[in-house]
Amino acid sequence: MKTKPIIVIALLISSILLAARFVPGTSADQFKEGKYIHVDNMVIQFEKTNATIYIDYHLNPFAQAYISLFGSKNLEPKIKEIFSEFKGVKIQTIGISSASLQVLNISREEAGNYLCDPYELGVQSDVVTFVYPPKGKTRSYENVKVTPPVVYYYN
Repeated sequence: MKTKPIIVIALLISSILLAARFVPGTSADQFKEGKYIHVDNMVIQFEKTNATIYIDYHLNPFAQAYISLFGSKNLEPKIKEIFSEFKGVKIQTIGISSASLQVLNISREEAGNYLCDPYELGVQSDVVTFVYPPKGKTRSYENVKVTPPVVYYYN
């Protein structure tokens, strides 16, 4: 095995970790309990009983280096873990700082309204914004670990 690629990778990871210590806005508190992902913003856009979820996140420096080297596909298990209470989750796109998902049957229809029960998230999100049909009205919540119950209608 050649040692040059190993040395280059080690130097790359070391420099990323060192640089991250001096970057403002990165706090160890954001990555409590050994978590390597911090969800900054989540948008849940309803369409009848389904929803599209867009999430913006950032990774701790080691995870950033790992994903830079091996690809964002390695984030899929963590993203699925965050939404483990949701049934029918399909990851549409995933990148180093954002992802979009399709969630089937997140709500149920009753008497012309759609009801979405509370769901516990695998991490706490700084902001969760709900986009209600049909006009795209929004409502945001801060520091969300469990989504609130939601009622909306769809014309």
